[in-house]
Amino acid sequence: MTPTRRNRNGVRPLLGGLAIAVTLLCGTSYAHGQKATERYIPIGQSPGLSGKYTSIGLITEVNARAHTITIADPAGARTVKITDKTHIWLDRSKLKRSNVSGPFTDLQKGRRVEVKYADPERRQIAEWVKVEIVQP
Repeated sequence: MTPTRRNRNGVRPLLGGLAIAVTLLCGTSYAHGQKATERYIPIGQSPGLSGKYTSIGLITEVNARAHTITIADPAGARTVKITDKTHIWLDRSKLKRSNVSGPFTDLQKGRRVEVKYADPERRQIAEWVKVEIVQP
């Protein structure tokens, strides 16, 4: 029987490569899994996102022509572009109902929203918006 080759740290190269692959795969599946289920997570409860890569506040202005909303959050007012790629989800968790997709018209002044930005640095275009629905 031939001895198993090991690198100078005593680790088998094949196992090291396998460990890296598993780590990358697990990290990717978590992110993909969260992305697929994000619509079902209530406002402010997205692990690793809420408050860090998102803004939570009230809609203070809606410009249907420009397809923008302005939200007031603790950092101040921010105008955000809603594109054809932006997902709009109605957070109906306070009504004990499941969340559903909604149209731009559900973005109404006075409603509480959470916005995740397509580019977290620039914070100009929304990747998704969750709108809190508190009345049926």
